[in-house]
Amino acid sequence: MNATTPVLSQTGLGQFEIASLDVSAAQRVRDEAEAAWRWLALPLDLPVAGFSSPIFVRLIPAETWSEPSPFRVVAEPGGVVSLRLRWSEVTTVVEVRRALVQALLVRMSVAAHGVNAYLIIPSWLQEACVEWWRIRAEPAHADALQQESAALAPPALEVVLQVDRGLFQSRQLQVGAVWLLAWLQAESGSAGEWALYRSRLLAGADPEVALAECFSGRFADASERELWWQTGWHHLRRARTQPQLGSVEARAALTDLARFVFMVGEADAVVPLRSILSRRAETVVKAALAERRAELQRLLPALHPFYLNAGLALADCFAPTLKAQDLELKVAEFAREWDDALDLEATSRAALDQWVAPRSK
Repeated sequence: MNATTPVLSQTGLGQFEIASLDVSAAQRVRDEAEAAWRWLALPLDLPVAGFSSPIFVRLIPAETWSEPSPFRVVAEPGGVVSLRLRWSEVTTVVEVRRALVQALLVRMSVAAHGVNAYLIIPSWLQEACVEWWRIRAEPAHADALQQESAALAPPALEVVLQVDRGLFQSRQLQVGAVWLLAWLQAESGSAGEWALYRSRLLAGADPEVALAECFSGRFADASERELWWQTGWHHLRRARTQPQLGSVEARAALTDLARFVFMVGEADAVVPLRSILSRRAETVVKAALAERRAELQRLLPALHPFYLNAGLALADCFAPTLKAQDLELKVAEFAREWDDALDLEATSRAALDQWVAPRSK
C-alpha cells in the first residue's frame, strides 16, 4: 500500500526512525531495524537507552535513485546520522542489513568521537556484523557456517583487516570476518580488550596497529599474530556447542516478538498483546501474527533455558488454533512465565556478582 505522504515508523527510543511512501516497505525495514538492534546489541554494546537522536532512515523509490551504490549513510556536523536506501520490490534483505549495520556503526562512531575526517567504518567489521546477525537470528546457520569453514583456508589476518569494501564479495573473507569478530570477543578479558579495540576502530585507527596495542601479550610479531588468528579460526569452526542465545539476547528477542506497533491515528503506537490477539481475524493482524509465529519457531530451539517456557507460552498465544475462550488464559500464562524468567535471570546475575566480587579484589 502506498501513501501520499511519508509514513514514519520508529523502533525504540533513540534507535531507528523510518520514513517511506510505501507502508509495507516501512514495515519490512522497521522489522529488520528492530532485529539489527536486538542481535547486535551484545557485540557492539549498543546503548540500552538508545542514542541521543535516532538514525533517520529514508526509503527512496528506485526510479528516482541516481547514486551508484544502493544506499548512502551521512553524518552531519551536528551529529545526526541519516541513511538513504534505494527501495524497490527486488531490494534484498542483505542490502537492507548492510545499510542498517553501516548506519549503526557510523552512529556509534559519531556518539563516541563526533563527526570528523577519520570517520571510516572498517569493511571487515561491517561484513562481520551482517553475518553475526544471521547466525543469531538463524541459530542453525552457526552449524552450517562451521561446515562451510571446513572447506576454506583461513584468509591472512592482514587481508581481512585491510581489505577494500568491494572485495568482500569473497565468501572466504566474509567467513573470516565473522570468525574474527567472534574470536576477538572470546579473547577479550576483564580488561575489555574488544570494547577498546572497537572504539579505536570507529575512531579511525589503523586496524593492525590498534590490534597489537589492545590485545597486547597475545603475539610478539606478525608471524605470531597470524598463528594466533589461525588458531582462533580453527577453534571456532570445530567448537561443538549447541547454538544458544544468552539470557540477555533471549529476553530482547521475546520482547520484540511480543511487542506490536501499529499506526493509530497519525502516529505509531504499541498495541498490547491481548488487544492484538482479540483482533487476530483481521488481515493485517493475521499476517503479522503468522510472521512472528514463524520467527519464534526458528528461535525456540536456541532460547536460553530461563526464557524457554516464556517462549513456549508466547507460541501458544500466536497459534492459529487459539480459541476465543482461551485468550485471556494464554496471555496470563505468558505474563507469568515472563515474570518467572526475569526473576531467574536477576537471581542468577545477583548470585554470580556475589561470587565474583570477593575474587576481583
